[in-house]
Amino acid sequence: MRRSGPLRLCAVRWGWTIAACGYLGGCGADPGVVVIGGGPAGLAAAIEAAATGQVVDLYEARATLGGSALYGDAVTAIPSDAALERLDTLGGTPNAARTRFVKQVKPDVVDWLGAMGQRWRETPNLVESDVQLVAPVGKGESVVTFLIQAAKTAGVHLHTDTRVTGLERTPDGITVHTEPGGDAHASAVVIATGGYAGNLDRVRERLGLDASVPLLRGATSFADGNGIDLGVKAGGVERLPGQVMLYAHGVPDPNNHDAAVMFVDGDRGYALDTTGAAFNDIRSPRGDSGAALLARPGSVAWVIVDQRAIQELQLWSVELRAMVSAKTVAKEVGVHAGDVETMAKRLHVPTEAVQAGRPAPGARADALHPLGDGHLYALPLRLTTAKSLTGLQIDLDGRLLDARGTVIPRLYAAGEAAGFAHPWEAVHIDSTMVSGAILTGRAAGKATAEWRVGTEP
Repeated sequence: MRRSGPLRLCAVRWGWTIAACGYLGGCGADPGVVVIGGGPAGLAAAIEAAATGQVVDLYEARATLGGSALYGDAVTAIPSDAALERLDTLGGTPNAARTRFVKQVKPDVVDWLGAMGQRWRETPNLVESDVQLVAPVGKGESVVTFLIQAAKTAGVHLHTDTRVTGLERTPDGITVHTEPGGDAHASAVVIATGGYAGNLDRVRERLGLDASVPLLRGATSFADGNGIDLGVKAGGVERLPGQVMLYAHGVPDPNNHDAAVMFVDGDRGYALDTTGAAFNDIRSPRGDSGAALLARPGSVAWVIVDQRAIQELQLWSVELRAMVSAKTVAKEVGVHAGDVETMAKRLHVPTEAVQAGRPAPGARADALHPLGDGHLYALPLRLTTAKSLTGLQIDLDGRLLDARGTVIPRLYAAGEAAGFAHPWEAVHIDSTMVSGAILTGRAAGKATAEWRVGTEP
């Protein structure tokens, strides 16, 4: 990548020499590739672009690399041939893009990371026996660690705390505006900034939700849709703008009521809505469980836990990226009562609604009746953003497309900024989408080589 500025040392075919190299002139070297976003998609794109011999600079707006992969288990789905046949039957016709995902997710994600040293373990799939689920040992943080190391080994220049604010297409490349840092010039740009799950105003606008519906951020505030906006301004289009996944297992963070702390063990509490009706969808935190909560009165519910659970239960803080004590959360944003009757009054629900969370006399507690005797605590359950499944329209090689479906030269997108893996039909297969992010990132990184100096199509 070339920057505007004073003289710099340039490598040319006949050796090292001093040349005047502004970003539009100079020694004629390959201006390189810029990757915007340091999550798994951006890191994978940078690794592949560097492997083609290009100079690669990656810009991440946050102080840390890794994106949303830092928060999850990064479980990857590996469908069998039988699963693929079942999906084709449900769809009514074979789908070439989905077949490509199914055939490549193991060699291009699991095995690829395995060659870096990432170890995997199989996890039970209680829903689809013909889809194998594998989880990285060390969860998403481990995947990020290996990707960062691979990027460094490949010679990628990693820039954190640097936000890309604009893209301008020029006859021979793209000018990239950054803060701080000024302008840079690139032969190609990969947009891999993530989605907009951290932009509550944008989510409300896309879903048609008014301010009366409580909504929490399930992502950092940096996930604001900036990359999608950059692509649209450059001529791209946003695909399926209303597709946003919401969860139903978030509680307001005591330190920031817009952010969420997440239940990771829904079986430890008894959930009911504002009418007192049981709300069991918290027991299925994966998938679009928020749709069920959205349909309840006020789109809110309560999770009641007993004295033992409140001492042992840990919640995941989106802001801190760490577990926090449920008792601390309950003290700041919850309701406390010494008995069932008092709790029912404070929640404005029938007494029998709370009592239903306790097992019958002599019976043992179970998932549907987890409440013991003694003090109770209620935590407010709120809709929580999970993923924006929308994103920039791309082809299978990550090339950005305009409204007519025509390739926009030199621009690529990957990961959540491109709707994860929608060209691969992976959204309905792999719920964590880390594999979709890596697949699209690798494809885009490889494709950038077509604009290297002297090799343009």
